[in-house]
Amino acid sequence: METRFIKKQMTAAYQYSYTRLALNYYTLYETLTEEPELPGKGGAFLLTLNELIGAYLEGKEILNRLDQLREEVTREVEILTAYTDCFQIYEYVLNRLERSYKTLPETGYNDETFTDMLMAFITNTKESAVMNGRIRQIIGQLPVRLTKQKFYSLVLEGLSVYTGSPVDSLNDMMYTLKTESMASLPEGMAEGRRSLYETLKQFGHMDYRSLSPEAFSEAQAKLMGVSAELNEEAECFVSLQEIINDLYVLSLAKSDAVIDVSEEKLYRSIITGVLNGLTKNGGGEAEESFTALLTQLEGRQEAYYERYLRSEFPPETPELLADPDYVRAGNVDLLLSGSSFMDLKKVTAESGEEEDGTQELVDRAYLEKTAEAYFGQLETVFSGTSRPVMRAIMAKVLSDLPVYFHSIDEIKSYIRGSLESCGDEAEKETCKELLEELMDYEDKLV
Repeated sequence: METRFIKKQMTAAYQYSYTRLALNYYTLYETLTEEPELPGKGGAFLLTLNELIGAYLEGKEILNRLDQLREEVTREVEILTAYTDCFQIYEYVLNRLERSYKTLPETGYNDETFTDMLMAFITNTKESAVMNGRIRQIIGQLPVRLTKQKFYSLVLEGLSVYTGSPVDSLNDMMYTLKTESMASLPEGMAEGRRSLYETLKQFGHMDYRSLSPEAFSEAQAKLMGVSAELNEEAECFVSLQEIINDLYVLSLAKSDAVIDVSEEKLYRSIITGVLNGLTKNGGGEAEESFTALLTQLEGRQEAYYERYLRSEFPPETPELLADPDYVRAGNVDLLLSGSSFMDLKKVTAESGEEEDGTQELVDRAYLEKTAEAYFGQLETVFSGTSRPVMRAIMAKVLSDLPVYFHSIDEIKSYIRGSLESCGDEAEKETCKELLEELMDYEDKLV
């Protein structure tokens, strides 16, 4: 790659990440003065991160250890996401049981009127992406009364849009479907989270059709507690990963970045002060000294990010993927993309493409083979669960798929059929309530 581009990109990235690292590290410091312990494995990760920041400030090479820490945090987030996906399935079930235990207001809409309301909501936008998003949200809340074979045929129909697309795009979708339907869960879910794991097993074995009022209330309370626990831990890992990513950018960009000595001294002063406060219990003295330093950072983060965005990153080619400078620049771009847990590129002469330079594409045979393997996994899940949970899984999967309807009439027919086939009036009323809330929320955003 051109030296001029590398210098320009790395300098902007270096300045932006240095500023953001200083601010985020201080924010974490403030949080820990109020809540001294991070949840889950967050404390252990922070100790390692502090060591790596100290080593970086001393000029030591940390990239390999930093990459390992980043992968460990990503792994923990994958496990937390799997827990969240699982508990969302059981939340779906409990929501639809609530009217069997509590007296709640009725929506007052019959099936035909409500179908017309949903269709008006879907079609009152000209943007196809917005329309498809609304269709998927609605499918995720409608009652599910499908045979397994009909469900499988709808899944295959939804996956058919990947025919002719790169294999990686289909594989990404299959990963989503498998994790969110509990067909494939990461290993080590019980490690360090035994109580959470046992709670998940309890929900899996619960007889939802014969819950007493007390058992139902207890299940709701447990679900709320679990949700709060997962959110707290997830927020902790996101905060740590953002700091890790910025430290990663500094490590990648340092050799090519051009920065004023006084500017770098400012960033190092803040980061060193936070590090001392976290590792040596510096407390209030450090906090007072930060105020003047942090004031000097105002506006810098936004300015440097705008400068970084102006650097034009060349599109990926097999030749460029074998260029260490290109891969380094590409990883900086990924680390600053806003997706904190994005996989990074490796330098390789192998591009993952065929000899003619085109990626391997999905054909019908590959699609059907992939789908059949997934259906086999789902059969295992369905055989060990109750019908309400099975329906919740079906609803989640159908809402994850690309929109598989070919016309407005097909969508309307599906919605009306879902409502009319549901003989459980309490469940149907809850679905209508949730969909009404969805429409109201969307209307407020417009």
